[in-house]
Amino acid sequence: MKILFIGPKSGNSYLTYITLKKIYKEVDLINTEKSLLGISFFLKIFIHISSIIFDKYFFHFILKKVSKNYDLIYVRAGEVIGNSLILELKKRTKKIIFFCNDNPFVKRDKRKWDLFKESSKLYDLIIFQDESRIRLSKKYGLENTYLVYPPYDKKIHNFSKNNNIKKKYDIVFVGTWSPKKSKLLKNLILSGINLKIFGTRWHKDHNFEIIKPNYIPGHLSFKNYSKIIYKSKIALCLFSEENKDTITARSMEIPAIGTLMISMRTKAMKRVFKENKEAVYFSNYKECLRKCIFFLSNSKLRNAISKKAKIKITKNLKVSNDDLVKQIINQAFKYNED
Repeated sequence: MKILFIGPKSGNSYLTYITLKKIYKEVDLINTEKSLLGISFFLKIFIHISSIIFDKYFFHFILKKVSKNYDLIYVRAGEVIGNSLILELKKRTKKIIFFCNDNPFVKRDKRKWDLFKESSKLYDLIIFQDESRIRLSKKYGLENTYLVYPPYDKKIHNFSKNNNIKKKYDIVFVGTWSPKKSKLLKNLILSGINLKIFGTRWHKDHNFEIIKPNYIPGHLSFKNYSKIIYKSKIALCLFSEENKDTITARSMEIPAIGTLMISMRTKAMKRVFKENKEAVYFSNYKECLRKCIFFLSNSKLRNAISKKAKIKITKNLKVSNDDLVKQIINQAFKYNED
């Protein structure tokens, strides 16, 4: 199978590209980070004014790199593809799909998704990993959607051969700042919880002076992210309120790594992990604090729950990047035959 991958050569997008390359061999890459969006000035215009301004630019930027026909075009940067471009791409492929791990239907990203909204109905398949997106997509008249679990990576999120690594942290949160997350973590810190925060944009918070002693800034590599989770007794799983998240990549990665996950309670999470058997849930700060204290002092129960969750993710559910890519491509070629 000949595949063209369109997306950034970084983050989970790059993991998808690597997985495609491993399975299908003939995979070409158009790295959208090499476009004008790699320059902060143009990125701000794209997000805050309108992505439509860049329609003609991306039409030429991408098409000049497409020199042959493909069986599949796998998009991870749907925000840059408008009507004219997708119609031209469809002439060069049997199927074109978009894996969207964001929420294009909310106001968080301003005008970033303007191009996608005009071209969305032309995809053969749009893949979401949160059921909230499926509900919202129907309001926009989209019927070409498909729901999957967020994936983990078998190589990166695997510490089965590293049991000699000692736990360094009591509790960690790895993720991007948001007001609701900050309020919870600030209160945990003020309650005396030994918490470390990793991620970006936390300096924006008006309570940053409280958070700062517990914050380690900077973007984490895949390897360091996994090590930090593995070195922690507990990892918190929090969701973006602006993005209306109910499940996220962390939901699968933390259990796959082998650390106890204490997560915000959502219907999506409870459908995957049995409460107090495979994951621990909370609905508010007091419940979170109580459970953090309890499980920090109960290592046997903590380890028992984390082991069951690891088995659920790595043995029972087929949610690795490898499994997900195959599932999506099978669905894409099946979709228009039904």
